[in-house]
Amino acid sequence: MKTCIIADFEWCVTPHPVNGGERFVYFNEILSAGAVRVDESGSVTDRLYRLIRPVNADYLHPVVLTSLRLDRGELAGAQEFSRFFEEFRAFIDDTPVFAWGCADQSALTQNVRIKGSPEQKLKCPPGTPALQMRDLQPTLCRGLQIHSPYPSLAAVLSRIGLKNEENRHNSLSDAEDTAQIVRTLVRNVPASVSVLFSGGSRVSKEIVTESPETPENGITLPEGVYRSVGECLRTARKQRRLCPVCGDPIGIGTWIRCGQSSLCTLCCCMKDGKFLCTVEAVPGTNEKSGYYTVKTANEPFEGEVRTRYAAARRAVRKG
Repeated sequence: MKTCIIADFEWCVTPHPVNGGERFVYFNEILSAGAVRVDESGSVTDRLYRLIRPVNADYLHPVVLTSLRLDRGELAGAQEFSRFFEEFRAFIDDTPVFAWGCADQSALTQNVRIKGSPEQKLKCPPGTPALQMRDLQPTLCRGLQIHSPYPSLAAVLSRIGLKNEENRHNSLSDAEDTAQIVRTLVRNVPASVSVLFSGGSRVSKEIVTESPETPENGITLPEGVYRSVGECLRTARKQRRLCPVCGDPIGIGTWIRCGQSSLCTLCCCMKDGKFLCTVEAVPGTNEKSGYYTVKTANEPFEGEVRTRYAAARRAVRKG
């Protein structure tokens, strides 16, 4: 029977010394990892859960530790990231891998490049992900007919009548909860989750990208032009971002709404620090056509930009 892997990582933004400790860069340091293997009936057939040792447990913010229900001393004695990553790859083998949201792949890649073994870093050159992981949100939300862009896992669980407040933000629990959503769709709308069980973790196009939409009225739009705000933003957030200063690939956080037709996310370059990346769907030159193009901006994360991002985060929490 075919299977897929659902993975979840929990992390804390921590400083990492570079240039012999002369300066620090911040990255999403993974503290715990959970993964489940799900078969075509929606049943969980295998589990993996590991705590991961941080570079320096003293750097971990107490609010994050409380939220994740993790102990500083226990993490200090956990296994190294490089060992976990080898175990994780063995657990996956050649099975397609999925996560709730697009931030997990970015966090995993950051950790491989900063904390991985020399061999792991060699296999993860700049500009490529450490492991191909597909965002489950679009697939599962379409199956459940949820039209909200990027709903939280808790909101979708509530939609199918499940709650897990007690173990929320536990990596294994979140992976198992996501598997419950898959199981619900397997029972009710099996066609909506068939893509989860096709291909392997190293098959890029079929697993990582969305299927192209059929042109309306036989009209093929030029590259960079989209029929709706949603299509425009979905495509924009999947594009690889580069640091506006050095041009290297930049670590990307979770995309959040910051306007009616725009998204933003906090990015981090290992050389040049933090930036706020914004993508906006803007109407084309012919307003009657209803077509949209993408406008992007990368701004240093300071002053008014930091305030704007904080306001967007508060609005998302209230929503």
